[in-house]
Amino acid sequence: MYKQNLNPLNKSFIALALVLFSAPSFALQGDVTKPVRIEADTIVFNKAKGFGKYSGNVVIVQGSLQIRASEIEIKAPNSSIELITAKGSPVRFQQTMDDGKVAKGQANLLRYAVKEKKLYLDGSAELSQNNDKFSSQHIEYSTRTGELKAGVAKVKGQNTKAKGRVSAIFYPTNK
Repeated sequence: MYKQNLNPLNKSFIALALVLFSAPSFALQGDVTKPVRIEADTIVFNKAKGFGKYSGNVVIVQGSLQIRASEIEIKAPNSSIELITAKGSPVRFQQTMDDGKVAKGQANLLRYAVKEKKLYLDGSAELSQNNDKFSSQHIEYSTRTGELKAGVAKVKGQNTKAKGRVSAIFYPTNK
């Protein structure tokens, strides 16, 4: 596993979490006050069971944040969000940061464990901000500590024979 605290990439993870659980972030400060717009081909929602599923060309927009997925599921027993799962080929997201830079990311499977404040990206996972780019088959990110881990991980229900290396490209800011 590869570990590193990457401040420019922290913003893109936190930006995604912004729309999913309405926490403050380093993304455009005004985004958190904007309405969340969700479009999908079908929606199944059951508040009593704490379950929501958006399927088919799902598009979520909140301010400058955009998320596109084939399917997004939210598990929220007792009206408390526990797990958010997005699937796609790939799931794509992007948001403008306060400094005007655009953070982008994608993966085939995205999971956010709310209580643990952990984001998991699996399958052709990529994150970028300007020219800086980070890619791996598996990326874990703690929104609590800022720690990032990447490599091949065994994920329940996923192909555990996946091979691949972590790739990172960074450009110096002190030229």
